[in-house]
Amino acid sequence: MADNDNKPTTGKPIVHVVPAILTGAAALIAALTTVYVNVRGDKASHSAPATSTVASAPRTAAPAAVTLRLRVDRIAVQHDGSIGTTDWRFAVTADGQPLFVFAQDALDETGGRNVALPVDATGDIQVAKGKPVKLSIEGWRGSRLRLAQGAPDVRGEGMLSAAGASAIKVQAEKPEAGAFVFYFSAIRVDGERGD
Repeated sequence: MADNDNKPTTGKPIVHVVPAILTGAAALIAALTTVYVNVRGDKASHSAPATSTVASAPRTAAPAAVTLRLRVDRIAVQHDGSIGTTDWRFAVTADGQPLFVFAQDALDETGGRNVALPVDATGDIQVAKGKPVKLSIEGWRGSRLRLAQGAPDVRGEGMLSAAGASAIKVQAEKPEAGAFVFYFSAIRVDGERGD
């Protein structure tokens, strides 16, 4: 009696169960990676700081942290990246930390229609008073053909000014593939102007 004679037949070719096998293998790899990262021993040890007997200068008070509400006031579209209107998704980071992500549909470079007023493009950030904030913006052009979000189509970065307003150019390597100017404002959460 052959080994295959004991197995029930389902009527499905083996190709139909391959996605389930691959999904299970991916889950197993993810679980094993998580276990490895959690139990590996190459993390820095926490040792007590060395004490010093040298006299130090008197400490000055650290600048107080201020909470600012950063907002994209408008986007000036120089090139939307395609013929007609284009949907875009943007991610904004402040000092390397994710701040907010928003979608802006139907961007158009046509005169009279080339300024967009984003909705829900705000985020709060804690900064030391007087410390400049580096803003970075990345954008991905919307496409029904793009299955996975890869590298951003456009990028830009700049500093938030002391007055609490900034204009940052965000564009692709070739500006005709996408070029925008983002106008930001920042106010203190308690209502005072950011500085």
